[in-house]
Amino acid sequence: MDKELLLYNYFSNQLTIEQQQQFDELLKSDMEFKEQFNFEKNLKQVIREKETDSLKSKLIGFEKDIEDTVPVRELPKRNYQKWAMAASIALLVGLGWLGYNNFSGTDYQELYNENFQEYPNTVYAITRGTETDSSLEREAYVAYETNDNTKAIQLFKELKETYDTQNLSFYLAQSYLKNNQLEEAIFLLNEVVESNGEFTPQGLWYVSLAYIKAEQKDNAVTSLNQLIKDGRYKKNEAEALLSELE
Repeated sequence: MDKELLLYNYFSNQLTIEQQQQFDELLKSDMEFKEQFNFEKNLKQVIREKETDSLKSKLIGFEKDIEDTVPVRELPKRNYQKWAMAASIALLVGLGWLGYNNFSGTDYQELYNENFQEYPNTVYAITRGTETDSSLEREAYVAYETNDNTKAIQLFKELKETYDTQNLSFYLAQSYLKNNQLEEAIFLLNEVVESNGEFTPQGLWYVSLAYIKAEQKDNAVTSLNQLIKDGRYKKNEAEALLSELE
């Protein structure tokens, strides 16, 4: 596994589904990889801020040069504005490797990774070191807690065939989300929200994150606003995340 390639593809938004799964696992299990990721993320932010400040200074200087070279009174106002705009766009294009979108657009994957943390198992108490309970439910939650996501998905689906509860839908959705199966996760999380039960506010938070990972901004904004209005879970985090999107 090429860790450098994973980091490169992450920061250029080119991770495949398989690479995203590898990336997420490494962040959890490889401290050296996580430190390198945090270093490069912080470095990118510093560069972005410096380039933004530099861009503003260059634009101001560029427009001043236009004014000095061709006084505004010698050009119709509309023509001057078009010229200034064209000059600004040319400068943006000329910045090269960073590009305009890198420091003005939303980095959805970074927002997701900064805010996602799997929800703990609060439903089924697992006693460590005992083999007496070999029920399907125990196996499902053990798989969930150990991040064996494929197995957890299979077992939670089997359980739902016997009895379908909000709890099972929520933890199955969590497993889908951890397994980078966004469409399935979003569908189930919306079911959880609509059921208006114990996990409804948590469902709103995680479906917002799923929408962000899927780069569905409008849906994410809608669900975050619902979560803020509900006020029972992660209201402050939802407000901060909303400000990043708007």
